[in-house]
Order: sequence, then structure tokens, then C-alpha cells
Amino acid sequence: MTSKAKSWRDVLPVHPAAELFPLMSIAELRELGEDIKRRGLLQPIAFFRNKLLDGRNRLDAMQLVGIEFTVWREDKHRFELLSSQLELSGGSRTLNDDADPYAYVISANIQRRHLDADQKRELIAKLLKATPEKSNRQIAKAVKASHVTVGAARAELEGRGQIDHVAIRTDTKGRKQAAHKRPTNKTSPPTQSPAVIAAADRAEARAQKPEPSPEKKPRASELIQKLVSDFEARIIDAMKRLDPDECKQLIAALRSEIDAIELTVQPEAAKQQQSVAGARDDNLDVPEFLRRTTVP
Repeated sequence: MTSKAKSWRDVLPVHPAAELFPLMSIAELRELGEDIKRRGLLQPIAFFRNKLLDGRNRLDAMQLVGIEFTVWREDKHRFELLSSQLELSGGSRTLNDDADPYAYVISANIQRRHLDADQKRELIAKLLKATPEKSNRQIAKAVKASHVTVGAARAELEGRGQIDHVAIRTDTKGRKQAAHKRPTNKTSPPTQSPAVIAAADRAEARAQKPEPSPEKKPRASELIQKLVSDFEARIIDAMKRLDPDECKQLIAALRSEIDAIELTVQPEAAKQQQSVAGARDDNLDVPEFLRRTTVP
């Protein structure tokens, strides 16, 4: 086939991987064609599985500037580029069927193409759509970008439904791995101290069972009455076993103790009471049973 007869595109299909990089403008193609006239093909035209893999711009440029060439199919697995106007020794190559076409196209073009940020993001998106099974790091390594950038692009495309979620991906070494690894280091929850656990148990018990209302405390007068009653019974029981003189001594001792208590509890009132002559018994608030007691 010659370029004069028909376009190479009419007889040679293009592999999808060749579409990763954009075509040149007419002016760029003309400049490239003139350079090929002077220096020949510096990069070989690549074929893969009966399709053009890399070289669209070079073939278009050669055709634009009038360089006649033929794409010769030597056999069902091999193509050859022939031209009477150029020395094309080594001007074409055919990749093995087990080769990675996308990796080859990127490797052949990434160095000689000056991509801006938008073009690089577009290239990443094309790769993700074409090979979603590749890991973020594998794609990042190919396009010389950050795997974080690739991951963000993947998440955006997945969110839009433009690519599917892939459970198994191929890493940079060709290994099949889960897209989202489970954490290998299982961390146990922090151990709580016995005091914290006991406090939590008490709080839970209080929440489930209302606390009993506090017992009503007896009034002070009730406590005093109880003490006096107990004391009275003991004194009377003791006096029954004493003779008259011993009873007098006991009464005097009790009165002395009452005076001491008064001085401790109400010192000011006790002083006033002591200053009043002859009124001792009435002011000391001596229990009635002591006043009534008669010595037999």
C-alpha cells in the first residue's frame, strides 16, 4: 500500500492503547514529516496483534509531506514498514502477544511528550478506564505521577460510574492483590482498670434500680429522751443494790458529772448558773428522777 493510493488508516486498524496520547496538529505533523525526510524514523513504528500500537503521528506526518511507504504484512503475526524514499531498517517492530500494550505506549511516549497537569490527568483517566485492574502505584509509575493522584482520579471515576470497582488489582511486580487490604495488625481495645469497671457497674446498677430514699433521721429531742430513759433504768437498778450512804455518793458523783458536761457544752450558761446562789438544782436541768429520789 502506498500513501498515494489510499490512507494507511483504511487498511491498518489502530489499537486502543494508541489513543492514550493526542494527535498532533497539522502544523506539528508537517514539521515532523520534514524532520523524518531529513533524518529518517528515529523511533520504530510498533504493531501488536495485527494492529498499529504506536506511530500514528509519524505515519500521518509521512503521508502529509508525500513520503511514500508501504505497511507490509509479512505473516499473520508480523508487519513491516517499507519505503523507497527512506532507509527504514529497524523502522518497525511487532510486540509479542503477551506484552502489555498500554505499558509500551506510555514508555515510548512519556519521555518525548511534554504533558501539562491537565494532560497528565487525562492520561491517568484513560489508563484507569482501559486497565482498571492495574493498581494505583502501577499506573502512577508508568505515567510518572503520584499514586495519591491516581487514587483520587480512580475514586472520582468510580463515583461517576465511569469505571467499575475492581476487587483484585495487579501491582507493579505483576502480582494479584486485593484492592483494599485488611489490616494485618489487630489492635485490642485498651484494658480498663478494675476501678473504672467497678464505677461503670455501679453507674449501670443505679440507672437500672433507683436508689432508696435516705432514712429519716430522728430529731435531737428524741435521741435525748432515749438516752435519759436508758440511763434512768440503769441508775435505779444500781441504787437498789447500794446502801443509803453509797446512794448519796452516787448522786453527788452524777451531779458533778452533769456540772462538768454543762461546762463543756455550754460554758457561758454554766458560769451564769454558778453565780446564782441557792439556785443550782433548778438551773442544771437535772433529770427529774434524780430530784425525786429520796434516800431511805
